[in-house]
Amino acid sequence: MQTITRKSLLIALIAIIAFTLAACSSGNNGNKGNTTTPPANDGNKTNEQKEPEAEPPVKKDPVELTVGSWASESEQKSVEDWFAAFQKTHPHVTLKYIALEGDPGATALTMAASGNMPDVVWLADGHVRSFYEQGVIAPLNDAFDRMGVDLNDVNPAMMSYGAIDGNYYFSPRDLSHMVVFTNKTLLEQEGIPMPTDGWTWDQFVDIIKQVTKKNDAGETMQYGVDFNFNWLPNYIAFAQAAGGDYLNRETMKVQFSDPKVIEGFNMYANLIKEGYAINPFTPSPNNFAEGKAAFFFHVRPGANTVKDWAKAKNFQWDVVTLPVTPIKYAVGSGTSGYAANAKSKHLEEATDFVASLLTPEPHKAFGLAGNAVPVLKSLVGDPYWRNIPEAGKNDDAYVAHPENDVGRDTDVLLPAAAGSKLTNLLADAFIKYFNGQASLEDALKVVDEQTNALIK
Repeated sequence: MQTITRKSLLIALIAIIAFTLAACSSGNNGNKGNTTTPPANDGNKTNEQKEPEAEPPVKKDPVELTVGSWASESEQKSVEDWFAAFQKTHPHVTLKYIALEGDPGATALTMAASGNMPDVVWLADGHVRSFYEQGVIAPLNDAFDRMGVDLNDVNPAMMSYGAIDGNYYFSPRDLSHMVVFTNKTLLEQEGIPMPTDGWTWDQFVDIIKQVTKKNDAGETMQYGVDFNFNWLPNYIAFAQAAGGDYLNRETMKVQFSDPKVIEGFNMYANLIKEGYAINPFTPSPNNFAEGKAAFFFHVRPGANTVKDWAKAKNFQWDVVTLPVTPIKYAVGSGTSGYAANAKSKHLEEATDFVASLLTPEPHKAFGLAGNAVPVLKSLVGDPYWRNIPEAGKNDDAYVAHPENDVGRDTDVLLPAAAGSKLTNLLADAFIKYFNGQASLEDALKVVDEQTNALIK
């Protein structure tokens, strides 16, 4: 029995080997009879198991990017930290920081005229249209794709400052939307608690009327508020407070004399006329800096100055969101950022660097020096930017209600000649109104006429 079993097994084994060899030689690719010698086995992996060799990285020639910005140690530190994060993906690039004296944007534009503008330049929000019209800044759309920028992660009002004719020309570095700096000591002296997020316009008006103090001659010795009225972000927000719109989106003409726009302006202007708010055109010595006003409308970059005022005049301060207006809650906003020189010899690196500012690691690296509230939604909850310039303040106010941020469309959608003239025209109109030289409607009609004459 044992002999029969061995023979049977031997015969079966020979049959299996023969079948396997026949199958391998016949193949299934239509090349019958064509045999090839298999590659030598390395003793560890079959040919099919070998991992493909990685392609060596493309070696790029060294590039030095020049970056022009403020003559400021803190801004330079922020740019260098941002650049260090950028170099992880662009190791062939090095940085040369150039301090631009005076107004960096104006200086850069002068340099552009002579052909020596840096590869990357700092711009205020109001500069972008001028640089675009002169053809000196490059579109960033392709660089956003290369760098993986998620535009849904960026505050849309801040992105609007660089959006012109279907392209982006600017990466915002910070979120600066209007908040209310508060003299807590003055409120406590009047028995008024610190306001909280969601307080209404009526509550705000009640408080400023309570804290305002006038002498026998009717002169205000202690004000309720300094609206920082003569500033374009506030003009734009106030114009929308009653549901109006200062810009006809079909004709692209301004309409500041629209009744609803005037109604919004008057919510603020009437408080100035009645002495509850500071008139910016006839400044008073009794102001927030002197500890003689309860509220001050400003943005996060003003916090350092407020801290210094509070220390000098020995009062406690904090910050709260703007009071909610009844019809439209519009929060004036602004920013600054960086753009790439359209004539840079290193255009891809320059645009990539600018685009990288809107990705999380470089954006956070830039802000670690304390210069900026993040424009990226994904970084709002990160503690790195908080407790600056002083711990224990309501830092949430700086990032609250981003859906209500309104950009200065006049700076982006209108020709630069019209947009840049607007603040002065509005100031002239309100000076006439506050001085009793014209009705607000008539004064604002002049603004419309003169601005629209510059729009083709």
